[in-house]
Amino acid sequence: MNRSIYQSRGVFIVMAAGILALFTAVGVHGVHAFGNGGHGGGGFGGLKMLMQLDLTDAQKTQIRDMLPAYRAEKEARQDSLRDKREKMRDLIEAERFDEEAVRQAFREMAPLMEDMAVSRVQFMHDLKAVLTAEQVERIRKKHMDREEHRGERRRTRDAMLDTWLGTPAESDPAQ
Repeated sequence: MNRSIYQSRGVFIVMAAGILALFTAVGVHGVHAFGNGGHGGGGFGGLKMLMQLDLTDAQKTQIRDMLPAYRAEKEARQDSLRDKREKMRDLIEAERFDEEAVRQAFREMAPLMEDMAVSRVQFMHDLKAVLTAEQVERIRKKHMDREEHRGERRRTRDAMLDTWLGTPAESDPAQ
């Protein structure tokens, strides 16, 4: 009996960790102005990256003119998604695990997340059209560097968790 309780808790903890990782990924890669995720990074390079591109006044004006429609659409979708995430959080915190309810809650979130991703990519393409080839290349390089560091941080966190739990670390297929 106790063994099944521990197994159920273990499954719940793994599921909760996976869902939280999903929320983190959506938060980091969600639809934010310039893809910054609220942290000055992410997506296309973030506000900080744009500020480092030495944009001309004409480029700044074009970007400024693009933002209102994008922001209005983004905010409406974020409000809807916020409600869906709240439902998912309630399921994570629920006394009992209900797989079907989790699947249903995710199915309700998925179309919003898809629309947000499409909108974000459209905005990034529109933004890229305003930039010079050199500016786009600088952003691409910065993005590659950031992804490399993100992978290193993930591997470090995984190793720390494995050490803390006393479990053997699995080999990283990317290495």
